[in-house]
Amino acid sequence: MKKSIIVLIAGFAGGAWLGLAGCSKQERADAGAKARELAQETKTAVAEAWGDVKAYTFEKRDDFSRNAQAMSARMDAQLSELRANYSEAQASASRQAAMAELKSAESDYKAKLAALGQATADTWQAAKDNVVLAWDRLEASYRKARAE
Repeated sequence: MKKSIIVLIAGFAGGAWLGLAGCSKQERADAGAKARELAQETKTAVAEAWGDVKAYTFEKRDDFSRNAQAMSARMDAQLSELRANYSEAQASASRQAAMAELKSAESDYKAKLAALGQATADTWQAAKDNVVLAWDRLEASYRKARAE
């Protein structure tokens, strides 16, 4: 889990670094600060959202599912607002790509969440990890689409 957070943060930092190559010093400083802020927001959101994921054993699967469903409901409201302000005809190619990635990530999260209900004691850890990873991807794609 911590490795996925580190990879996610490194991905943000790497993407920011690539975007900074053709900018002035001030633009690089501003973009770097924004990338650090987004990375910290993501790290904080993951910590607040899941807490100690290891604490959710198979016996506590209903609590984990309720938490994941509540997070999904909050994200649905955020996505509705984002989509209400989005016009594909007026969007840049990068914004369209970000919105397509967001749609894919949302679909993946909902599929992983549905699969969580089918998990057995033997498959619980993998199913739970899949939901967390799908959520991380959804959060990252939401932040990217919002930033575009």
